[in-house]
Amino acid sequence: HVYNNYYDGVDTGIASTQGAGVLVEGNYFADVPHPTLEGYGSSSDGRIELNGNVFDGSGEPEASGGVDGVPYSYDLDAAEDIPSLVSGGAGTGNI
Repeated sequence: HVYNNYYDGVDTGIASTQGAGVLVEGNYFADVPHPTLEGYGSSSDGRIELNGNVFDGSGEPEASGGVDGVPYSYDLDAAEDIPSLVSGGAGTGNI
């Protein structure tokens, strides 16, 4: 489960491999050529389920779905708020 993260200017955001299932939700991808990949390098493919992400200037995400929900509760912030939330809480003096 990968949620409420900010990916800015990296080549690849999230890769699912070796038959794993990854629920990807509420993330913000800015200028990421490969925001999500099902498989990477010589590893066998995994599965990705997308929910409520923002892909700003990014490539097409790979996602075949078929991932079950998670067995715990959590609070999901809106993806469009993630850049300011992460930037405001990251770095020296903000942890």
